[in-house]
Amino acid sequence: MIVNKSEYDRDGKPSNRLVAMSASLLCCLALALLDVAQAADTAHAKNVVVVYSYENALPANAIVDRVLRENMRFAGESQIEIFSEYLDRARFADPDHLELSTTYLQKKYAGRSVDLLIAGGSAALDFLSARRDTLFPDTPLIYSCVGRAHVTSDATLANVPGVQIHLDLMATLELAMALQPNAKQLFVITGTSQLDRDWRLTAQERLSHCQHLFQVEYLNGLPLEDLLRRVQRIPSGAIVLFLLYMQDGDGQHLFSPEVVEQVADVSPAPVYGVYNTYHGRGIVGGYFATFEDLGKATTELALQILNESDPLSIVSAPHAPVQHHLDWRQMEHWGLDQSRLPNGSIVDFRELSAWERYPGRIVAAITLIALQTTLIVMLLAQIRRRRIAERARLASQEDARRQRDELARVNRVMTVGELSTSIAHEVNQPLSAIVSNAQAATRLLQRSPPDIEEVAAALQDIASDGNRAAGILNHVRSLAKKEQPTRAPLELNVVVRDVLRLAAADADNRGIAICEVLDDAIPLINGDEIGLQQVILNLLVNAAHAMQDAGHESRRIVVRTSHDAASVLLEVEDNGTGLRDDQLDQVFDAFYTDRSGGIGMGLWICRSIIESHQGRIWATQNARSGATFHVRLPAASPDGCEFANDRASEALR
Repeated sequence: MIVNKSEYDRDGKPSNRLVAMSASLLCCLALALLDVAQAADTAHAKNVVVVYSYENALPANAIVDRVLRENMRFAGESQIEIFSEYLDRARFADPDHLELSTTYLQKKYAGRSVDLLIAGGSAALDFLSARRDTLFPDTPLIYSCVGRAHVTSDATLANVPGVQIHLDLMATLELAMALQPNAKQLFVITGTSQLDRDWRLTAQERLSHCQHLFQVEYLNGLPLEDLLRRVQRIPSGAIVLFLLYMQDGDGQHLFSPEVVEQVADVSPAPVYGVYNTYHGRGIVGGYFATFEDLGKATTELALQILNESDPLSIVSAPHAPVQHHLDWRQMEHWGLDQSRLPNGSIVDFRELSAWERYPGRIVAAITLIALQTTLIVMLLAQIRRRRIAERARLASQEDARRQRDELARVNRVMTVGELSTSIAHEVNQPLSAIVSNAQAATRLLQRSPPDIEEVAAALQDIASDGNRAAGILNHVRSLAKKEQPTRAPLELNVVVRDVLRLAAADADNRGIAICEVLDDAIPLINGDEIGLQQVILNLLVNAAHAMQDAGHESRRIVVRTSHDAASVLLEVEDNGTGLRDDQLDQVFDAFYTDRSGGIGMGLWICRSIIESHQGRIWATQNARSGATFHVRLPAASPDGCEFANDRASEALR
């Protein structure tokens, strides 16, 4: 092996030139392998050439081409590649253009095998049929969107399968007559292109039999602006039939769907059409097949041939259904009766009601509203029941309060009855003094001369004793009469002393000594004077009864007052029989009593009065004998002590 040493460096490693040559060789090999793979893929794919009669922007061509590409992707295990070509015969109708198109297609597909030819429209079918041997010899040919009359008129097309388009002018007119039975005028719109003129000749031939039904007027050959102005003068009850308008009177090439939309915008009468591409652009409707269905039928036929079917063996090619298509919006706009539509009519673009659009949401909203309404009703009913119950409770409380007040009054009357001896003694003293002073004043007046100063002094004593007796009687009457409690700042010691004065005579008769241990520095309380007097009286009477049953010779009641930072404490202690542990709480229950003749309401009333003052009453056993009843009441204010001292000083004076 001979090696050029110049290809290596001093260390024996390959030089840069050798590395570059090796890289180039690898790239060439990779490209060759890629070409082989692409050739294999190309051989595996099937090529379909679709030649359309007119330009690619024509809506019908765009729809069919889109449907073909969406549905024709594979034929068996082979992938399908679609090539679309456009003759644009509306704008280039001269023969030279066809020759140039022939040359262009011949050179473009010279190195590529074509498995199927599809002619989109009559002009494309004529073009491919005449040049098939030159362009695509031995390639199967089918057509799409070609009228039956055109196929039957050419014997060379007899064995060419395809999907025919059914354009029935009279069926569309019959649809218009069904919706507008009183129409007497018919306006037919066409353009000036060759296909437009063909449509006009067809219309004149077909409508020649309708001269007795309509006054027919053809609006053809007009420039677009003139056409629109003329359409504006059409009577409102007429029928407007839009056929085709690919070129206007000025030679301007147009798209018919765009023209029909402008015509429908200015027309005072309903417009009908014969092509699917007009549907939804302003026409009321027409009798036609949709280009989507035509494209699907063409796809079905093409796949049959690509899957090794002989075109001559296809007896019946697929077809697209032809039906009456209506625009619901236009029917509503013109007030046309849908009941007049032929059977099997399809109404598109119907605006759904809110219920049809959002049934689930509406049901959910209704359910939610119903649920909320039910909850609100239940809540209102509950509130009403609570208010009724609250009113009943308040009424019950009011009844209970009235009964309690009545029982309290009865209890006071009974207490006053028990203290009748003491009250009589208290009243008897000022009355005796009044009698003595009156007798003394009489004797002084009988003197000669009378002692006026002594008489005046006696009369003053009489007045003072009368006021004293009246005060005692007023106090007893206030205890016995029925009054609503009133709250006012009170000095508890003053209330205690008033009650003790009233009970003093009865205590003496019972042989009971009452000791006062009063705190002169206690603060004021906010309370009902009569109610608190009743509490103290009840506690004194209960203590007296407890000691009477005990039989002690030395009977003593101690009344104490004291205070702390927030409350005032009253204690009534006796040395009677006392209470058992289980009686300490029971004695405050209604109708509980342990002595004969008692009704068991006194201490219960005491607890009600004290609790209404936000206070507390309880009983405890004494260490030796007897029981002590405690009453705690909230102080009126922190600085009440100074005011209480002033009141106490005045009371002592």
